[in-house]
Amino acid sequence: MPEEQLPETMNTVTAVNLALRGTEGPVYGPLTFTAPASGLTVLSGRGGSGRTALALTLAGRMASTTGEVTVLGKTKRSKIRQIVAVAGVEQIDALDRDVTIRTALSEHLNWSRWWWTVPRRASQEYYEQLCGRVFGQRDLPPLNSYVSQISALDRILIRIALALHPASHQPIRMLVMDDLEQVRELDDRLQLVQILMELSQVIPVIVMAVNPLPPSPGVEYHLIELHTTTPAKEQQQ
Repeated sequence: MPEEQLPETMNTVTAVNLALRGTEGPVYGPLTFTAPASGLTVLSGRGGSGRTALALTLAGRMASTTGEVTVLGKTKRSKIRQIVAVAGVEQIDALDRDVTIRTALSEHLNWSRWWWTVPRRASQEYYEQLCGRVFGQRDLPPLNSYVSQISALDRILIRIALALHPASHQPIRMLVMDDLEQVRELDDRLQLVQILMELSQVIPVIVMAVNPLPPSPGVEYHLIELHTTTPAKEQQQ
């Protein structure tokens, strides 16, 4: 991850009347909000408010129906997708629970190789290189553990690490994570918040959540409460 900061005058995200409609009616919006150039931003909305679809829109993976969004100065989805990582969306980055961590990482490793090179098996060194920064002081689960055997926190941390190291080798400049509440244990969720906070010192991080983050010492974040009929309510926590 490059340690690249946006100018203080530039927002990470600027959304104006952003909305998505599906075949059964509104999915999210219209929404108008800004996310600051650095740090941790939480987009909070009740169930059914279209948080996952909004996460995919901000990451350049899904088009809105109406409105405009600028992410890191880019407006084209193809450009946004190249520089924004997304994690925590089951349809995008779920890990197969019936394989080992080594198998999951080997697949990632071989997607990243040139087609004419021999497929390789992920080593402990590769594991530590890929995931060590995200896990920080937390121990990595054994490489030969099955995905189903590790905690929800460890699974999402591996997914974040994979998202930050795309097969394209394109430098990632922002992370969008969906569904903070998928880590159900409160202590683990607090640890995840701390890790996201640390990551946000390097690149901007946007996380989708039902509620504002649980109180945690040293965690400061920008809260945006999503509403569909009025401009999003923003506050600093």
